[in-house]
Amino acid sequence: MSTVPLPTSDPGAPTPTAGGRNRLILILGIVAGLLLLTVVAVVFLLIGRGSAVPSAGETPTPSTTASESPTPMATAEEQPDATQAPVDNSTRFTNFSADLTVECDPTGEQDKPEITFSWTAVNAVEAWYTPSDDDAKDDNYMQFPDANAGTQNDLTDEHLFPCNHDQYLDVTITLVGPNGEHVSRRVVYEDVNWQG
Repeated sequence: MSTVPLPTSDPGAPTPTAGGRNRLILILGIVAGLLLLTVVAVVFLLIGRGSAVPSAGETPTPSTTASESPTPMATAEEQPDATQAPVDNSTRFTNFSADLTVECDPTGEQDKPEITFSWTAVNAVEAWYTPSDDDAKDDNYMQFPDANAGTQNDLTDEHLFPCNHDQYLDVTITLVGPNGEHVSRRVVYEDVNWQG
């Protein structure tokens, strides 16, 4: 087995052959090509990230020249938050449902139907009920135990439709806010079997 002598810096050593030089040029060309591809990939990576927007871990550094003065930054208290809606502290109903029709027995032999409703509210300190179209708080008829939610079951007695006397029944629920404001919801029940 023959060995190839390693090149040395000895002036008396024989010069490398043309095949060895070609191999060296080929290796250097491959290395140069890989370096060029790496540089191009890094450039595209930096362009893709966007030069004006820092990433989550970076801290932007303001650039100013001698003639420019830096723009003062507003504090968190001065900047309005566009994503946060203003808080609504008003006294209001958030949900109200009622079955507005009843079926009375025209003969009067069956029990009268009970009116039904349910509601929820926010920011109320009192809630009142009245079987009329008046303000329920001013009418002072009946108060709900919970100022921000109620149903017909919260009333202290049954509230039945006045069958064979009236075709319609007005009902009003009034909320009272912390500043004394009144917010009312009026509903009208109808006897679908009315024959008056």
